[in-house]
Amino acid sequence: MTVELAIQTMTSHADSIELATWAERAGLAAFAVADHFLMTGDSSYALDQLTLLGAVAERTDRIALATLVSPITFRHPAVMLKAAVTLDEISNGRFSLGIGAGWMEEEHIRFGLPFPAIGERFDRLAETLAYLHAARTDTGFDGRYYQLAAGEPPQPVPDRVRIVVGGSGKRRTPQLAGRYADEFNLSPTEESMASRIERARSAAADAGRDPTRLTMSTAFPLVVEEDSAALDRRIEQVAADRGVESDRIRERWPAIGIPVGVVSEFREQLSVLEAEGIERVYFQVAFDSPETVKRLVGLLSS
Repeated sequence: MTVELAIQTMTSHADSIELATWAERAGLAAFAVADHFLMTGDSSYALDQLTLLGAVAERTDRIALATLVSPITFRHPAVMLKAAVTLDEISNGRFSLGIGAGWMEEEHIRFGLPFPAIGERFDRLAETLAYLHAARTDTGFDGRYYQLAAGEPPQPVPDRVRIVVGGSGKRRTPQLAGRYADEFNLSPTEESMASRIERARSAAADAGRDPTRLTMSTAFPLVVEEDSAALDRRIEQVAADRGVESDRIRERWPAIGIPVGVVSEFREQLSVLEAEGIERVYFQVAFDSPETVKRLVGLLSS
């Protein structure tokens, strides 16, 4: 198994620093944050994740940093641009800006943020990506929702700033990832990873890009344990944290590509994802303590 392991969380400043510095020492590929204004589940605790990554960047040296992903409903593309350039400088080129259409309506309602219909959100996602792409050139951008003046860009995006497109869409998401992204983060769905990966690589080729340079990744909760009894307890805990039925985790999650099992079973399921084309896996551990994260990831690394 050669798939890269990484973590994605959304927690306090202190726990973020602890997890990121541990992940760097442990040799994980990346430390990512889920960019939300509310936590899912019972807790509403949430810090601004782009600000938090600046603190993490100062305390780490090598590990890649990313947002997975920042909804286009939160920030104008110019604000994303400035944040990306700033985090690129603080981290010395380790930051990847993850961008998605957004999905959690509740956080938009609570904070009074517009939450357009899915079609408009995808249109805005496409324009955001085109805007950021134009910021690398002198062409400018004139879209329906966003505009960037032609001529020398007011704030170029260094080539080393990587763009991640994430989501569960069957067609537009892979197409946008192939055209603009350095990494495609696929949400597990009923449709196979392989088919969406193929669409993304085809879109990259159509755009004149090298399809093999597009990194394929996915993200899901970490449901692994040493033995079946401990695994049952882990499933119940994850179900309670996320407000889902435990049987859904046991039955549906493996069917859509989310590994669930004891260590040997979990590794086998990771190998299946790797065979479909996944190169990096982010374990979503926002509800877990740093001690739990270290122990569970350690099971897979030992």
